[in-house]
Amino acid sequence: MSAVPAASWEDIEFDPATLDLFEFTPYGPTEVMESLASNWQLDPEGILLASGASHAHFCFAAALAGPGGTVVHELPGYLPIVDALSVIGVNAVPFERKFEEEYRIDLERMARTIHQHEARLLLLTNLHNPSGVKLSPDEEQGIVSICEEEDCHVVVDEMYRPFLDPDPGPLSTRHPSIVSIGGLNKVHGVSQIRFGWGFATPELVERARRVLDSTTLHNSCLTDQVARAAMRKYESLRQRGRKFARDGWQAFSTWLEDHPMSLVVPDGGLVCFPRVPPGAGADGEEFRQKCLKEGLNLTPGYLFGVADHVRIGFGVPLEQLHPALEALGRVLDR
Repeated sequence: MSAVPAASWEDIEFDPATLDLFEFTPYGPTEVMESLASNWQLDPEGILLASGASHAHFCFAAALAGPGGTVVHELPGYLPIVDALSVIGVNAVPFERKFEEEYRIDLERMARTIHQHEARLLLLTNLHNPSGVKLSPDEEQGIVSICEEEDCHVVVDEMYRPFLDPDPGPLSTRHPSIVSIGGLNKVHGVSQIRFGWGFATPELVERARRVLDSTTLHNSCLTDQVARAAMRKYESLRQRGRKFARDGWQAFSTWLEDHPMSLVVPDGGLVCFPRVPPGAGADGEEFRQKCLKEGLNLTPGYLFGVADHVRIGFGVPLEQLHPALEALGRVLDR
């Protein structure tokens, strides 16, 4: 699982009987925008609300890349956000984040790739999906410098960033060419309502809204009302999610003491990206098939562009996680 277990009505202190079937809030609830703006000292006009973080990401990326534009993206990375842009015919160019380098960004290599391909858009994740590695201060400053030197926009998916404590805040505050994407889907446990956002300058938000108008126009009024309630519990839901992540990693890291796997320790979040152990399968998909026979599901690495890894999610209740780890151990022992 890549999100924490679902929150309940009690967790967000909301009575569904009070839902208004015909409420209308163009471009989303102003209370949510004001709350987000207050959290990070943002201009409310620089906030786009959308039908999930992936939708917000698409609206900004499509607007900034344009039809046939060149987009540079990390590999391994969360490829659905790249694949979605195929509908406007973008040229997607990867740059590598190496396992042997603990998925640190080689800033010179990234800048060279952007320059060589005359790309005007860079796509990143922080925490890195699938490894859980966070951007270092040097990497953050390097990204800001690339915006200046290459006249390049950056869209950074920060869905897992609130797992960090303290939360360092959106990267978009560092430069007007950076867009930060977030939402309630991963940390806060309200994934099924599909509610996300993007932080940028008001000018970039206006460009992104042209895409939003063509893809959804506005969210369901029921979604807006639940999101409004969840935002009032933003911090308590975040701490709830962080506890699932802490407990899950503690159980998983203890299990690793007897079942070593080659991986980069995540800085936070619910997932890690180990290399397939020798003899456990030719690649992540074959390893996954062996795990499925034990009733255990993993995400094969080819979905992130690296075939010899798997993404393991440990953000489930311990009563589910422990049997899952026992199943994984049986696969490795064989």
